[in-house]
Amino acid sequence: MPAEAGIASQRAGLQSLIDEEESRLEAPGFTGDNLLAEPHRPLTPETMRLLSGLPAELYANIAEHADRGEWYAICVTFDTDAIHVSASDTTTPADMGLGLGSGLDRYRTIIETCGGTFQTHTEQAHWQLEAVIPIDGDR
Repeated sequence: MPAEAGIASQRAGLQSLIDEEESRLEAPGFTGDNLLAEPHRPLTPETMRLLSGLPAELYANIAEHADRGEWYAICVTFDTDAIHVSASDTTTPADMGLGLGSGLDRYRTIIETCGGTFQTHTEQAHWQLEAVIPIDGDR
């Protein structure tokens, strides 16, 4: 399969996951932005699993912890040697002060073990995540 077809297929799979998760959030009243850029090259199956799992975990956390009346955003972009995943939402007052749950903590371990970075920041009720996943081996 030519690289372009592989890239298009992988992006279509990721977009399908994002569309499904966005629909699940819209049903109970969430509103947000869901952005997926075009990968520069095909990704390994391991990277695709990570890239499918992390956003799914982020959407699940939004459904569980975020304020339905506030905007959320999830963005996945690519550069030549890394994938950048960012997320932000506003937590409900009941969830103020919570740290990473076991799901996100697991992704932090996976990403940091492969040489990436995983940072969360909470200020008042605004929660943010920035993760950088290296893709050096995905050639």
